[in-house]
Amino acid sequence: MSTDQNHAAVPVPTPTIADVREYVTCRAADLEAAGPAIADRSVRGAEVFMADLAPRTEPLAASSEDRERLLAALRAARVRRVHSSYWAAPTPFVADVGYGELVERFEGSEKVREYFGDLTGDHMFGRWRDEYALARDLGADAYVFHLIDYMPVDGAWAFSVDRRAVLDAMIVLTQRFLRVLEQHGLIDAASPVIELENAGWGLEFGAQTADDFARVFAEVHDPSDRLRLGWDLNHLLHATGLRGGAGSFLLPDVELTPAMRELERKAGGDIRALSAEWIALNVLDERLVDRVSALHLSDCPAKEVEYFRNGLLAPEYAIEGTVEERADAGLRIVLDHYDNHVCLGDGILDPAEVRRVIAALADRHPLMLLHELKNAPDVWAELDRQRARLWSDAPASAV
Repeated sequence: MSTDQNHAAVPVPTPTIADVREYVTCRAADLEAAGPAIADRSVRGAEVFMADLAPRTEPLAASSEDRERLLAALRAARVRRVHSSYWAAPTPFVADVGYGELVERFEGSEKVREYFGDLTGDHMFGRWRDEYALARDLGADAYVFHLIDYMPVDGAWAFSVDRRAVLDAMIVLTQRFLRVLEQHGLIDAASPVIELENAGWGLEFGAQTADDFARVFAEVHDPSDRLRLGWDLNHLLHATGLRGGAGSFLLPDVELTPAMRELERKAGGDIRALSAEWIALNVLDERLVDRVSALHLSDCPAKEVEYFRNGLLAPEYAIEGTVEERADAGLRIVLDHYDNHVCLGDGILDPAEVRRVIAALADRHPLMLLHELKNAPDVWAELDRQRARLWSDAPASAV
């Protein structure tokens, strides 16, 4: 991602909804330019991925001096949101549901150790603890806790653990994380909110729907009231696409709920209508609406192929070869068709419908709006383009 371009903001309409604070996702290469670029645009701050700053198998900082230098760099970049490191398959690794199969897929315990940092999960929770402590010292607004099951090689294996067991494990892991923070005196009513992010569809399992998150919030003990929910709209759109030219959920029948089938019926093949109602069904669910701290905003073009079914690549797209070759092939499909995070209006979403959802949330409480444009070659140009489309009434194609 370029850092040597002119990052002055283009004129952007002022947000028309009160109580909305805007942020932008920055990768490591964007951070040097982030402070001035964010100030120019009058957005609140940046979100950064911790795994971009230090390999997740290593300590976040090697010494107290290194930690202070890291904090200074993040402050200069106006970082106000911290995104956790995350690992594939936390359910079999930590919750021991299908652990033997995990070892087999990694081709031995030693490679499991290399990937996760140890064989106990202590390193994983220690890393999360240190990341949250950094966010706390930074005065961050949110720590995004992205806890998902996915395959270490995208599309190489089908999910064999029932998604209900994955959700059970997510509840256990979230509770353990809160207890670790409490044990170290890191969590109280003034510390950063812990924002649970929804999993995608097709190639991930985890909390994906409002029903899933209602269960998580009902079962996790959160005495400091720090748990919140961040809905990633691109991840919700992984579920939708075109089947024979008609808007549909591109998922196995077993994953289709009665509510999803009813949405398909009402949409009548209109992919935009289906996607808008799918987002509203989850994001504005009355059980959770007051727990939603943020929307992660980006778009996703309509897929015409169900590339992943139950985590496994369709046979016509599978590739033989080394683990590295299979990983590269799977990742290309993920980034092209699922986790692409394109600018609002370049995919399925109607900016006016997105504004309606934002307004409904902001009417209840202040809302963080994260411009999730992490794959853009020039994040500042895409941020300007997305903000113009979001806060303007002009058609997306005219901007």
